[in-house]
Amino acid sequence: MHRPQNRTEALLAAFGCALAYLPAGRALAAVCAALPLSAAGQSFALHCAAAPLAEELVFRGAVQGLLQPLGPRAAVCVQAALFAVQHGGAAGIAYALVLGVLLGIIRQRTGRVWPGWVLHTVNNLLVFAAG
Repeated sequence: MHRPQNRTEALLAAFGCALAYLPAGRALAAVCAALPLSAAGQSFALHCAAAPLAEELVFRGAVQGLLQPLGPRAAVCVQAALFAVQHGGAAGIAYALVLGVLLGIIRQRTGRVWPGWVLHTVNNLLVFAAG
């Protein structure tokens, strides 16, 4: 992956990556809806399996990586904000912002995406189970 050399290039690349996730997320939902499962099974596949993996790869992997020229704290905060705005209303955005910061810190400290993916998946499983 090309690494941006300056802050402006980093921000533009990160915003572009986050914007590209919008149609990709819709396509992921369409694929899960086409699975030969009940509606609950399709929802489970999307929210507890596919979305956490895709979101971690995009936001904590690509976006946060692209934002490194801004510094580690700014990279975590900006990716968390981009992650949050894709999660619906005010309550969803607030919750996703906090989760995005936590997952970003985990990514920054470990240098890996998979620990955040595990936590993200567990979070979504708990939300799914709660109804």
